Amino acid sequence: MKKLPTLLASLVLPGIGHILRSRIAVGVAFFFGVIVLLNILAYAAFRAVPAPSGRRAALLVGGLCLVWLGCQAHLAYLLYGVDPAKHTERKERAFHEGLQHYVRDELTDAIRQFEDVLRIEPFDHDAYFYLGLCLSKAGIYSRAIRCFKKCVEFDDERKWADDVAEEIARARAARKAKTKTG
Repeated sequence: MKKLPTLLASLVLPGIGHILRSRIAVGVAFFFGVIVLLNILAYAAFRAVPAPSGRRAALLVGGLCLVWLGCQAHLAYLLYGVDPAKHTERKERAFHEGLQHYVRDELTDAIRQFEDVLRIEPFDHDAYFYLGLCLSKAGIYSRAIRCFKKCVEFDDERKWADDVAEEIARARAARKAKTKTG
């Protein structure tokens, strides 16, 4: 869908633009945020007990406006502020550099590069896997295990499932041995 119609659709129904741009969780969150605030306003305005004071009503309307404006601003940023080609290029470059550092056993630099990949694309299961490997190799076992679990969580194709199970077992054993000796 084109950018302007997506933005206009979101003006009418907050969150729909995000959903149309494959940002489903964010779109649903914005949609329900607006719906919840509208329900609170309606309940407060039409219940039998006296209506809320001007201050409370103003806070509710202000909150509704902030959620609605936040939705529009975020969608405008997604539509007009991020160049997908540069985004992908930056992510791939950081991932490639992370692999190079990992192969050379430069773990600090590799960890930094894979963390950069995850800042750019928070659901990249390959980056979680290699970050987990680097952290495990560096002796940061608890964080490595969390990364391996995230890898499996985002790996729809189950590409890393067997490797992750082995790495988690290895990291747990190493962590256990480290606590016994330390």
